Parts: sequence; structure tokens; C-alpha cells
Amino acid sequence: MADPRRLIVLATVLTTVLLTASTHAAGPCDEGRAQTGVAVEVAPDGGLAVQAVDPDSPGAEAGIVAGDRVVQLNAAVPRACPDWARAVRDARRERKAMLLLVERGGRAVPLAVAARAWERAVATAAVPAAEPPTVRHLVASPPPPLPENATVTLDEVTGGLGKLAPASGGPNARLDTYRHDLVAVERQIETLATRRAVPPDVLDGLRTVAGYYEAAAVAWGSEDAERERRGQPRHIPFREGATAPYFEDSDVAEAIERFPFLREAVVREPQSGRIGESAGAWRPRQARTLLWERGRDELARLTAWLSARQQ
Repeated sequence: MADPRRLIVLATVLTTVLLTASTHAAGPCDEGRAQTGVAVEVAPDGGLAVQAVDPDSPGAEAGIVAGDRVVQLNAAVPRACPDWARAVRDARRERKAMLLLVERGGRAVPLAVAARAWERAVATAAVPAAEPPTVRHLVASPPPPLPENATVTLDEVTGGLGKLAPASGGPNARLDTYRHDLVAVERQIETLATRRAVPPDVLDGLRTVAGYYEAAAVAWGSEDAERERRGQPRHIPFREGATAPYFEDSDVAEAIERFPFLREAVVREPQSGRIGESAGAWRPRQARTLLWERGRDELARLTAWLSARQQ
């Protein structure tokens, strides 16, 4: 017969673990904290900031510190706690690293929470998952505008969009740099919107182009994740026809839904079954090329139209 004293001690330990886990899983801002050791919060001026990092956790090992502004998270721009929760669930499900670009002291710092974080055994109570955000949600929730004393012109914005995917020479060689530049241009666009510096139809055109480039970042992120999974060095080109997996509730699926022409890059759609969800497959390099082409075409039309209006 088991020793009653040992049973009491075991019950106390389990109760403590469950209480701790349920506290960490209190909401989307704390999603995955029991494994990553990281909790975030909505920053006063919009977006997400790191609220806490537990000692000796994978988040601490990655170099994340409280106060870091989360500028990019995997292949998306996080603007609310559900964005964080979704990225954690996706990374945990696929057993992959979480890639972050944080702003610290006025500079961008790339960080990564290692995939081994998901191997940490934790006791958790079942908590209903928050509805994941979509690409359309991201577009509907633009980044905060620049400070009032910042100077922004329409020519600067169109020039910045043009540099993201130039017709020759190619865009920035690294995804984190591309994302950083994209967020900078998006903040300029929202600054023009806040100041009512351009007509609504011009603003719609700028946001349309930025939307293509946002989805291109999703495709690029999918490509990089597959490159990492295969252990493929960066100097080896990712083939146009190479495939990568994606799931129904992912940013990839939402990008395909928002831009139907991307179905040209889909090889197999994901399927849901009784046991679980099987991954679909798409060609992210092809998708990125298609999105950049559309973005360049729309930007060319917009700038030509603006020139005609000024004459």
C-alpha cells in the first residue's frame, strides 16, 4: 500500500504545477509560457512587447528580455496577443523554432527560441484556443503611425515600396531585413492616413501594394522554414518548384484565400481528418515571385496615375 504521506506530497506538487501552468495559459499573451518562458503584452502605442521572461527558460536562453518590442514573429507582423498565441501554436505543432525580430534600444535584434522548447514536459489544463488572426486581420490592423515630428512624403512611401521588390537586382537578401523595411513603409502609410495627407483612393492604392508585399513575407517565411527543416545552407538557391508544407489555419492558407491567383503555387491542399490535420503543400518561391510581380504592377499603375493627376 502506498505511503499516505508520499501521496499527499505528490498531490501538492501536482496541484502547484497545474496552478502555475493554468496561470501561464490564462490568455493568448501567455500562450506557451510554460514551455518558452515568455509572456507578451500589448504596447501602449500598439503592437506587442515582451512583458516577462522566466529565468532558465528557452526564451531567456534565446536572449529575449522584458521590454523588447516584437517587430516580426516568424512570417507575420504581430499586432495583438492572438498573433503571438497563433505563432506559438504553429511552432509547437510543427516542432520548429520561433524566429523573432525585436526592437531594442533603437536597433533590430534577430532572435530564435529553439525547437527543443516544445520538448519541455508541462502539466496543463485544457484551455480553449483563441481564434487565430488571418492575413486579412493583419491588413485591417495596421501598425502605429510615426511620431508627430516625423516627416513623411508620398514620394518617400512610393519609393520605399519600390525598393522592397525592385524589377532588377532583387530585394533584400534576408527576410528579417525585408520585414523591417516593410514595417517601416507601412508605418509611413499609416502616418499619411492619420494626418490625412493623401486622398482616400491614394491611401487604398498604397495599402494594396503593401498587402502584396506582406503576403510575400509569408511566402518567404515558409521558404526559410522549409530550408531550416532540410538543413539547406543559405548559399544554395531554393528552387522555384520546391515545395513546403502548410496547414488550414496558417498565414499561408489565409494568403492563398486572400489572393486566389496563389492557387497556381498550390500542389496539395491540407485535409482535416478524425485523427488530425494533414499538411498541404505549396511552392513558396513561386508564390513570392507572383506576389512581387503583382505588387510591382500595382505600384507602377499607382505612380503613373499620380503623375497624370499632377499634370
